Amino acid sequence: MALAFVAMTVLLGSSLVVAFVMPPKKDHQGGPTVDPIYDQHRCQRDELPSIRRSLLRALNLQVEPQLPMGQLAPIREQWKNTFSAIGHRFKGSAPSDNSPEVAPGVGNSTDLKCCQLVSQISLEDLGWDNWVIYPESFRVVQCAPCDPNNVRCLANPPSAVNDSPSQCCEPTSKETVPVVYMDELSSLVISSAALTRACGCGPGNTNKE
Repeated sequence: MALAFVAMTVLLGSSLVVAFVMPPKKDHQGGPTVDPIYDQHRCQRDELPSIRRSLLRALNLQVEPQLPMGQLAPIREQWKNTFSAIGHRFKGSAPSDNSPEVAPGVGNSTDLKCCQLVSQISLEDLGWDNWVIYPESFRVVQCAPCDPNNVRCLANPPSAVNDSPSQCCEPTSKETVPVVYMDELSSLVISSAALTRACGCGPGNTNKE
């Protein structure tokens, strides 16, 4: 009986400890403790419509070609092997992380910085896997003034914030990326898109061929 009493006391004591330890975790409902700059899944989801429009403009397309699903997988694999065989440098390597990078020499300790948010967007994310053959993903760089210590999503377009030298932030370097896709007539189209690669205060007229 004494042993059972001791065991019950230990169990009750453990429950009390859990009761005192667990409640503080519920007190953070009003404000998450995780730094919002790492919540990139939500940022990408919010920005996908804008990214789609930008990529379509870069391809000189007004609308997405409408094609049946599931017909491009063999063709996509052939083009992937072709680009790998010739050692093409546009392989769509993913960035090391998605946290904002501050463009060098832009802004000071009190001003907003020129930030660039680098994301790897797949064809599935865009809903383009039924008509785009190559590449399988796009490296998207967005430019916008921000406080790098408190970044949520870089949603402000650069054109809306170029009225102040301290907030000047726009593409300064672009890269021509080959894009292979199928149009609505089922014709193979080999095109290219000039995509932003760096941000800063200056005209985005430097292209990397």
